Amino acid sequence: MERCLSALPHGRPLCRPHPGRRRSGPLRHCARLFLFAWLLCLGCGATLPVRAEPLGTSAPAREAAAPPLPSPTEPAGPAGSAATSSDAPAIPWVEQDGLAFAELPLPLRDGPGPSLAVVRLPPENFDFVLCAVGRGKHPPLTLRQWAQREGLSAAINASMYLPDGVTSTGYLREGDYANNRRLVRRFGAFFVAGPDDAALPAATIIDKDEPDWQERLARYRLVVQNYRLISRDGRILWKPGGPRTAIAAVGVDAEGRILFLHCREPLDAYSFAEALLRLPLRLGATMYVEGGGQAGLVLRAGGIERDYAGRSAAEFLSAGSIRVALPNVLGARRRAAAPESGTPAGRR
Repeated sequence: MERCLSALPHGRPLCRPHPGRRRSGPLRHCARLFLFAWLLCLGCGATLPVRAEPLGTSAPAREAAAPPLPSPTEPAGPAGSAATSSDAPAIPWVEQDGLAFAELPLPLRDGPGPSLAVVRLPPENFDFVLCAVGRGKHPPLTLRQWAQREGLSAAINASMYLPDGVTSTGYLREGDYANNRRLVRRFGAFFVAGPDDAALPAATIIDKDEPDWQERLARYRLVVQNYRLISRDGRILWKPGGPRTAIAAVGVDAEGRILFLHCREPLDAYSFAEALLRLPLRLGATMYVEGGGQAGLVLRAGGIERDYAGRSAAEFLSAGSIRVALPNVLGARRRAAAPESGTPAGRR
């Protein structure tokens, strides 16, 4: 302990030992141990758990897309090209009831990554529908329940949703039903289906960079707005890094077929998009529809039944949950006269 001189007139010492000084040694020791453990976690690539967000307001989705999207004239980076790598894994398609399904590892820069589930849906074989609790006035359902109730071959999140548990974060309507009529400036992708003219694509994704995008939206019965992940010309519209989360996405390929995409394990959105472009999917416009535990995909086709639930960084010790109830779901219902093959005879 420091020695203090009694220099004041009343005899009190010039300095006093702090009351907690004797206990500071163990506290400093604990602090050092915590700092060492934290640095060890960072060195090993682990992530510390974070507070779970309310359903439908996934923090990874909001934070990843918060930076402004690049200008359409901005040159694409090396990974922003639609060209696929020569060493990309072949896609083990299984065809059933007019669609094609596959599971394969995502080809990340440093090797095989988490598993990707993809369902390829030719629009001439399927009708795309919106399943929404705001229309039926009943509680939200799981993806499996939506598929059973509506007779869907495949179902995926339509979009993220607001804390009210009903309203989509972006523009969402089907026919006379409007869930959200507000066009969100930062959301640059629109899934559309059910045109008023047979000469138009039966289903596709409209990119906000297209000069006539608003006029084209008016021609479709179903419109779902979300963040762009990949532009129609194959550029990644997401910044590298960012939060890691499970991801559900919807894309369209060069043949006009719709793809439902799901990665269950946490992955940042840029790496996910980069890996998709390395696969021979021939992807064009692709939009992010949900992340974390709410991100799901269900497949019911012939003898194939699959249920996928996403995991977030906060849930890395859990197995995810297929029981998450969702208010708005994008579904694919097989047409009665659809051909058996998963490869269409021609574009509509």
